[in-house]
Amino acid sequence: MSGFTEPTPDLVQIQPGGPQDPLGESVLDPTQPWYRIFEPRDVRLVIGRHQQAARECRVAEAQADGIPVHRRVAGGGAVVLAPGMVVVAIRLAATRVGTSCYFDLVNQALVPAVAACGVTAACRGYGDLTVVGGDGVTRKVLGASLRQTSRMVVYLGVFLVEDAVPLMERYLHAPSREPDYRAGRGHRAFCTHLGALGVSTPALIRAIEDSCERVLGREALQ
Repeated sequence: MSGFTEPTPDLVQIQPGGPQDPLGESVLDPTQPWYRIFEPRDVRLVIGRHQQAARECRVAEAQADGIPVHRRVAGGGAVVLAPGMVVVAIRLAATRVGTSCYFDLVNQALVPAVAACGVTAACRGYGDLTVVGGDGVTRKVLGASLRQTSRMVVYLGVFLVEDAVPLMERYLHAPSREPDYRAGRGHRAFCTHLGALGVSTPALIRAIEDSCERVLGREALQ
């Protein structure tokens, strides 16, 4: 992050960077494609731009297991990235005022993509996507964050396709900030995964790519 000095370099590592960086932040580079939709290759923890690693993550467990902790350029909460998830990284032109409008814009592409895989998703909280289970309970399947400049808006989101709750329970504390609809629920009670509803990672990636091209192509900063 330009002009940023990591305050806890003993806990937070600089991410490797490059066109295939593990966080999707390559979309910040205008010479790279305006979107990347991919499955992470390994397990990493990612905290928001202004978060404290020790508050959000179980750093002792992460260090014992050799799991790196990174700080993303965008805000939002701490997440685990791991195989069995789908990262959505999108670079848009900054043509609107505010932040919620960009979450709404991206979700106009993501909700139909999930629907194309046979699942109905709804927007909740601050850019989240959720599904309602057979028990009538709303649970999260995607969290997201934004990085805005005068010229561009970068969206970073992650879908839960396979069950990631065991990783969350091992490596993440209860979040320091949470949306109202979480209502203090733990990771297992709050999150679910699309694989339980018959969605596969390759199918979801294809559906998101198709929907982004169709819905967001004119909004992209290319």
